[in-house]
Amino acid sequence: MPEAPDRYPNENDTAAVLVHLLDPAAWIPQAYARWTPLIASLLEAFLRQFDPALLRRLLDEQRALPLSISTAERAARMAGEFTALHKLCQMLARNPRLPAEARATLAALESLPPEAIPDAAVSAAAALAGRARPDLQLDLEHPKVARGSVADVFRFRDLTSEGKAIAFKTVRADSLLRIQNEAAILLRMAEQSSAIGVAAGPNFASTLAEALRDAAGAILREIDFAGEAANLRDARAFYQSNRRIRIPATSGNPLERGIFMEFVEAVPLLDAPFDDESRRDAARLIFRRLILDPLFTGLPASVFHADPHAGNLLAQTHKCAPFTLVVLDWSQAGRLSAPLRRALIALCLCCVTGNQPSAEVANQLLESDKKSIRILLPQGAGDPLRAAFEIVQELALQGHPVPLNLLLLRKSFLTLDGITRQLHPNFNAWLETVAYVAEVFASESAIRTWSIPFPWLDHPDFYRSALPNRTLATHLAQKICEKYVHLQKKWLS
Repeated sequence: MPEAPDRYPNENDTAAVLVHLLDPAAWIPQAYARWTPLIASLLEAFLRQFDPALLRRLLDEQRALPLSISTAERAARMAGEFTALHKLCQMLARNPRLPAEARATLAALESLPPEAIPDAAVSAAAALAGRARPDLQLDLEHPKVARGSVADVFRFRDLTSEGKAIAFKTVRADSLLRIQNEAAILLRMAEQSSAIGVAAGPNFASTLAEALRDAAGAILREIDFAGEAANLRDARAFYQSNRRIRIPATSGNPLERGIFMEFVEAVPLLDAPFDDESRRDAARLIFRRLILDPLFTGLPASVFHADPHAGNLLAQTHKCAPFTLVVLDWSQAGRLSAPLRRALIALCLCCVTGNQPSAEVANQLLESDKKSIRILLPQGAGDPLRAAFEIVQELALQGHPVPLNLLLLRKSFLTLDGITRQLHPNFNAWLETVAYVAEVFASESAIRTWSIPFPWLDHPDFYRSALPNRTLATHLAQKICEKYVHLQKKWLS
């Protein structure tokens, strides 16, 4: 592990030393190693926007740590001071490419123990809730519920409904100022990112600026409680027919600094007392409900959780019935329009068959009318769904205008892939996708049969899979032609 110098450098070098201690190269997969200098430069630029006294204190704390401490532990210590770094560590906590020890260290940041909430925060929450909801009273026996990266959750009792438990999520005063400050910093960096972006490639400057603006928007959504209430309503409507997933209902109107919702008694999903079969069932349930359901739906638009780390997933167990998945914290949510879903499914089908995606698919995927966009498929993709998401990421790195919701869905996929593997090491996301799609095709058998004599029925909008018969037939015909040409060349040689 690199060691900080014995004397303090100037304030600019302090940021560089902190980045050196964090060692970004240890977090970046080998396939993206070329981006290491750029990421290090961005981290330095981010840190240099803060008070030099804060940076010197952080350097003091880092120097006091044993030299043998891991990079993940150093990052976890610093995450308490920077919301953006805290969210990044949560995302990395389930990255299977990181060592198991690093993932375990970062996983502790997904949900902090309620005991970490100071008593002063309880008093402040009680005062805030009392002014807005006189009908609620703080549960004096168990007031502290959970401590998140920016907000705390407290338990109240509804005096008008026989003491019904109500959860109150409220942002901490220090976190509110920190988020506003960090968002302003990220927006300034977006305006000043042209020099760094041009060094990485001719089309990358605009992509980098857009990514920084998206990051600023993401941390601001953590304190947008009116937006979270809207996301909760949409999520409850989307999952209303599924009894194995539960989304808390809001209670009353959201406040500027908090939101009231029903309290759900449950345990953290990864801590639930499941046997091997139940853990496999849990892995299948969360992957199907949180990734595949939003992707394969016949609705005009679907909603998905854009930050499904383990701290937001709970299990509500029952004596004589399968457990219920409880999904919390909908401050980060994405939406998929029907054209965007169809384009992603078409790209995944191309990864299965090896056929080159058409210009129409590229245009729908990027929501662009450019005719020169060409998507290169990876060779021998063992997991076509993962390959499709990697193509989306590569298009973004090349400077193409990839819709934010596609990038958020990729982030959710990677996070849940790590969680499902921890629940059951033998869980295979692609095999589960194949089984799910087979069930979808079976549910479409009637419309597929009727579309043969009535071709006007063979339209993507009539299929949950968004794959009409003519699309499947085209891919099959192309594959047969390729096989025939290959065999013909083999015979001639």
